[in-house]
Amino acid sequence: MDAANAGRLVTMLVEDFSQQRFDLSARDVVTDEPAPGVEEVEEMREHGVSDRTVRLFSTFIMAMNYQRKSAPLWRNGHVLFKARPDLYDPGYISTLSHGSLRRTLADFRVSQKHERDTRAWNGIAQSLREEGPVRRLIDEGAGDATELLGDLRSRGKGRNRFPHLRGAKLAPMWIRVVAEFGRVEIAGIDTVLPVAVDVHVRRATENLGVTDTRNLTLDKATPEIQDAWREAVMAARESGTYVTCSMLDPILWYFGKYGCSHCEVVGRRIPISLGRACAGCRLPVKEEKQ
Repeated sequence: MDAANAGRLVTMLVEDFSQQRFDLSARDVVTDEPAPGVEEVEEMREHGVSDRTVRLFSTFIMAMNYQRKSAPLWRNGHVLFKARPDLYDPGYISTLSHGSLRRTLADFRVSQKHERDTRAWNGIAQSLREEGPVRRLIDEGAGDATELLGDLRSRGKGRNRFPHLRGAKLAPMWIRVVAEFGRVEIAGIDTVLPVAVDVHVRRATENLGVTDTRNLTLDKATPEIQDAWREAVMAARESGTYVTCSMLDPILWYFGKYGCSHCEVVGRRIPISLGRACAGCRLPVKEEKQ
């Protein structure tokens, strides 16, 4: 799909989403639950937890947020915080033995691959004791998206400074989550960060005809998908629709999760968009017989 048509598609998606014109009546789903982490952070604030501590909490939990369901992770992380808030303090973490931290993260079901996750938790704590854009964001509540991405992907002393958080998906997601939950002003967040690609975003992208990466692995498809949506967002903005990749993220995720995935399961097209976004669907299933 060329950028101009993709830009018009972005406008349709934004209008349908913002005007609540996504129709779920043919789907037996409940989507009014808050996003993962929202309730946990709200409770922390009700108990007077500082913005800096919320940023630290969000950082360590996001590092564990790979190849697993997010909602239980945030709940487990919050239970751990209430029992052991010191485990989110980089200075205190440095005093713990590896074994002690490993047992605690496993007992509270915060870690998944316990050895690897414990090393990541320790590594991030160490990096947060060093000067850099990520530490300044945590401590001061301000930063620049380009500098933050560079810091997340940096190496020092022969190691990745922010294990688990440096990837193409989690790095931008971490910035967005910390900006929202930690009440942070981040320069360039609207123009620098790409769409965060997961299976749902890829599903929507392919079925809407924006890219054709079905023969590629997700890792190899991600840059192509991000470039296509970046160009589409720019085209939409030029035509008068204010939108950013950050704004498009939840729309594409919602579309793929509750729209395309349902059609794939039932084996027929059931449009989720009351506008025209579903009109060019490329999902290889048969239409329902009338």
